[in-house]
Amino acid sequence: MLLDGQPYRFKGLNIYNANSRDNCSYNMQADHVLDASLNDIGPRSQNAFRAWFYQELASTRNGARDWSAFDHTLAEAAAHNQRVVVTLADQWGDCETAPGSPGTYKDQAWYESGYKRDRPPGLRNTYRDWVQQVVTRYKTSPAILAWQLMNEAEDAESLHGPCALTAAATLKAWASDMAHLVKSLDQRHLVSIGTIGGGQCGTTGTEYQSLHDLPDVDLCEYHDYGNPRVAIPGDAQNGLQVRLDQCRALGKPLFIGEMGIERQAAGSLAQRAALFDAKLAAQAERGVAGWLLWAWADRSHAAAPDDQFAIGPGDPTLRILNRY
Repeated sequence: MLLDGQPYRFKGLNIYNANSRDNCSYNMQADHVLDASLNDIGPRSQNAFRAWFYQELASTRNGARDWSAFDHTLAEAAAHNQRVVVTLADQWGDCETAPGSPGTYKDQAWYESGYKRDRPPGLRNTYRDWVQQVVTRYKTSPAILAWQLMNEAEDAESLHGPCALTAAATLKAWASDMAHLVKSLDQRHLVSIGTIGGGQCGTTGTEYQSLHDLPDVDLCEYHDYGNPRVAIPGDAQNGLQVRLDQCRALGKPLFIGEMGIERQAAGSLAQRAALFDAKLAAQAERGVAGWLLWAWADRSHAAAPDDQFAIGPGDPTLRILNRY
């Protein structure tokens, strides 16, 4: 990847709830919480972060549009000289409905046509119309690194159900339509589909390479969980090295959109930082274009016992990110 003609590798954390006003985990929009968090992370540890830009997070309780959270997040990113991977929807439905309401898993029917037809409860727009709105509004923002069509896209018959028979074709048709829509509105920014990369429905084996061979898709993505002591995780069909080889053949960079290690599994924060260091060093050598670790939590939430992945102020992992 290049930025202003110079090699560019991005690094930082997922601040998935950057746009939250108590409607997606804790509130980061009040009392300078996001600004304080970016200061706590520090410019040497982070030049980019990934955040949810879902329709619910830009809506009032009566469904009217309210862009103030998004405006604030992108302004803070620009003020801190950081860029944002803007994730536009969630495979699992998290943070896409009113607090306390269950999200809806996106199944085969949704990827076939529901994304153009269905309006989530309490919201005004279909997914396709929502993407058109948000890209049109922010297409000139210098704070955006990439548009990401979905968090962890996959095409199954239902949650925990079997893969759809036409999963690869349906997922690719959806991605083709949506990536082309984004590029028709915005030639300035990169487009990412948003995949785990580990062989999920519609992205198994060579299906992953075919999906990312779309002309309007610029980036490949992989999520690294569950193998804290394996620097290059996965098997011979769906592992990280396979994905790197596939994307190199396409001439497209691959980034790690999520990399998480639980505190308890590592043994201590210092040991976890060492495990992250081993992964980043090996993956940098293999050509990974960037990493966004999972996930930031501010001073009030970093030590929560039920969030084993949290990375907070003073965490030694932040010093590891300084090196890359």
